[in-house]
Amino acid sequence: MNKTKNQIHHTNKILFNICFVSLLCLALALRLWDLDVRVMHYDEAIHLYYAWKLFAEGTYLHSPWMHGPFQIEMSALVFKLLGDTDFTARLGYVLFGTSLVALPYFLRSYWGNLPSLMVSIFLTISPSLLYFSRFGRNDIIIAFWTTSLFIIFWHYSNNNRTKYLYIASAVMALLFSTKETSFFITLIFLGFG
Repeated sequence: MNKTKNQIHHTNKILFNICFVSLLCLALALRLWDLDVRVMHYDEAIHLYYAWKLFAEGTYLHSPWMHGPFQIEMSALVFKLLGDTDFTARLGYVLFGTSLVALPYFLRSYWGNLPSLMVSIFLTISPSLLYFSRFGRNDIIIAFWTTSLFIIFWHYSNNNRTKYLYIASAVMALLFSTKETSFFITLIFLGFG
């Protein structure tokens, strides 16, 4: 009897993982679909221009109006690896948007499989998140770092393991290198800590 229960649990776990991976594939496909068709928005163009300069000329001088250097360096790296097109200009943002969909997976031990999957479904089909996952600005990156930080602190508050503090420090460094809203995000986390 116990063996059958373990087999059912194992089968359910496999089915859940298949559903989750399928959902991530759908999220990626939705974000990649006709990615290069839309003309660059001014905010995209200005930031991606400086990423292109870093890629093509090796020059980059940080200015606060461009927010943190993370998105410039990320986009320059994508240009270096895959070439400089409208598609590749937005590819890093697509990867962050798709990764955001995956984050509820790391809360399944607290929420359960079905709620984690449902949250990921909503993140996949959210019109706002879909738009910003295909938009060359740092908003989706901030959403990813902030959600990651929430999950890390959630794990820390339940496990009290030091490794989560080290991971949180790394994520906060990346958050601060992305956009100045990181100061407000940090204050919010401290307020609820």
